[in-house]
Amino acid sequence: MKKIILVPTSHVAKQSLKKVKEVIEKEKPDCVAVELDINRYYAIREGESSSMEALKRLGFLTFLFYWILKRLQSWLGKKLGILPGSEMIQAVDVARIERVKVAFIDRNIAVTLERVKSISWREKTKLILYLFKGLTIDYLTLKIKRDEKTIDLSKVPPKELIEQAMELMRKEFPQLYRVLVEERDQYMAARLRQLSEEFEKIVAVTGAGHTEGLKKLLGD
Repeated sequence: MKKIILVPTSHVAKQSLKKVKEVIEKEKPDCVAVELDINRYYAIREGESSSMEALKRLGFLTFLFYWILKRLQSWLGKKLGILPGSEMIQAVDVARIERVKVAFIDRNIAVTLERVKSISWREKTKLILYLFKGLTIDYLTLKIKRDEKTIDLSKVPPKELIEQAMELMRKEFPQLYRVLVEERDQYMAARLRQLSEEFEKIVAVTGAGHTEGLKKLLGD
């Protein structure tokens, strides 16, 4: 029977590194699929392309909020002692040690960035303001208190919190949600279906925000 095991991760959570390794070693899959395209994989391995190249490709406004997102993610990664995307690199490394096929299932990053350019200026400006606010408020530390609960950023957030965050993103930034979440969910689900024709058991390592969408698209 074909089997796809989804491993939800947080890109800056140390817990994700341990979880990825444990699942691959325990399940012994025929294939490990990761939420990267080949270009993004080498960019993380070897360092990002120059900011000037990205600016020319994206245009100023798109580049600005892309840059803010990257800085925020990098800041969190440094505070927690790991780099953003480390869990994906970990998945690839463990798979290779275990002599397991690796598949890069995300849409080409260049295509996604081109799609981001199509988002309205109004929504981009709104997002930039949100991000600037997030970078300057004092409570953005290792733990954030919200609704009398403590969120530990060193761990993958609980399912309920992820669902709330994704719903907020869908309502506040519908175009961005469509480009970054829905379209990529559809692309990755299609790639996983293709891989399932070749492999009996697949471990798919993706960001936690994609888990529910992939479950719905993949069904049984």
